[in-house]
Amino acid sequence: MKLTKFYTWDTRQIKNKIKIQWSEDMIKPEINEQNSRFSMIGEKIVHIDLKGAPPKISFYKYLLPLLAKFGATGILLEYEDMFPYSGDLVNISARNAYTLDDIKEINKLAAEQNLKIIPLIQMFGHLEFILKLNSYEDLREVPEYPQVICPTHEKTVKLLEVMVEQVIRSHNNIRYIHIGADEVFYLGVCDRCTDFMMKNNLSKNLLYAQYIKKIVGIIKRLYPNITVLMWDDQFRSFTNRDFSFSNISNYIEPVIWKYTKDVYDELGPSLWNSYKKHFKNVWIASAFKGATGSNEVLPATTHYLQNHHSWMSVVAEYSNQINFQGIIITGWQRYDHFAILCELLPLGLPILAMSLRIVLGPAFGSPKCTFPGGEIIENIIRFQQLKQEFESIIENSKVKGWMTDYNVNHCFTNIYYVETVTTPLGKIKQDLFEVKALLEVSLSDIYDEFTVNEWIETYVKPLDTQVNNLWNAKMKLTSKKNWDRRPFVKETCR
Repeated sequence: MKLTKFYTWDTRQIKNKIKIQWSEDMIKPEINEQNSRFSMIGEKIVHIDLKGAPPKISFYKYLLPLLAKFGATGILLEYEDMFPYSGDLVNISARNAYTLDDIKEINKLAAEQNLKIIPLIQMFGHLEFILKLNSYEDLREVPEYPQVICPTHEKTVKLLEVMVEQVIRSHNNIRYIHIGADEVFYLGVCDRCTDFMMKNNLSKNLLYAQYIKKIVGIIKRLYPNITVLMWDDQFRSFTNRDFSFSNISNYIEPVIWKYTKDVYDELGPSLWNSYKKHFKNVWIASAFKGATGSNEVLPATTHYLQNHHSWMSVVAEYSNQINFQGIIITGWQRYDHFAILCELLPLGLPILAMSLRIVLGPAFGSPKCTFPGGEIIENIIRFQQLKQEFESIIENSKVKGWMTDYNVNHCFTNIYYVETVTTPLGKIKQDLFEVKALLEVSLSDIYDEFTVNEWIETYVKPLDTQVNNLWNAKMKLTSKKNWDRRPFVKETCR
């Protein structure tokens, strides 16, 4: 028999509690005995991705104490367009961006829990929220794609300097800033960049490094004591010569990210051998949600726990060769600025708790916590169940053989098959109506109306449309009492 434990979370505003069940098998390390006793030393930072579903400020009053209880030492706030930029930059912020007073409150709440705040400001790739706008179109590296900013455009550095100054000024005494700089898919391709590279005899890697050094120089000039973090993926193609010639390792600390189940094998020893030569300090980054599919609704528990076990195996092996400063446990809310919402934050909190237990080691024990948002979990699970029930009807051969567009257009079917296969449809239709109403209420406890509407439009409305279409087809098909002779020369069902 499997040993089963339960976590219970309380929604505070409501009376009912929800139990999330997980088995010991989910958190059993798939690594050796020595590594299973390993504890991560250094910072444990939880990533909060605000470019999708930014929580209401009231939610932080419950979230931040919870993260501290889990064992986190800080939060990485990826603002994107949720920061209230001012002056000439006022129009790059979302219409529902946080206010400066909101950020002061987050600072206060974090300080009360002894949680560091690390702002993340994208400085190279993933700048869609700015480059999508007409007024910044000329800064794109590729005119058709608003993902990457041109590193050699004279306006680029000026823009980013103002952004950095405004964000850092809103956070008191921060030790770290994260400049993103991952997934720079278009590098050195515009005419300006290619001319610059030719004149200065630079490869794309060296162009990248030179630009990063320029950005870090701006930050250090304004705030000399801040340590600059950035994602590492662009360095994975660097040669020893690239590292030595650019001297980039003296400017930043890389955050090595990988969200798969087998980090150890996929990154491989060559990366670690390279990084231990060139970087004094490194960080690692795992995931507790938002990394297994751009339209996932429920987090894949086993995947994320295995990701953390694998990371601990890496750290255990290389900790005597590499100085690991900490781990950033990411929780992505969109894959990029244009993508739909994936798993919402409350649904990832149980996995985050278990992930931090893995990182902290067995001595930390099992957290027993409460948090607001339990109704969201309950309602989304019920929604997913309804979706699966409907999909089982759609996949039934009776629908595929007797409820096609052809059948509906000509009202030509075996009514018995239609009635039997659609027996559950009425209940699904009614339950979906009720779940939609419940979701609107529970989501509103944590999110603003824009996020609530987006989630409903993205996930509930398409299913609602499909259910109603099938219901209407059923009603149309079963209303017929007599049928025409073949062949049908036109649509015969009105």
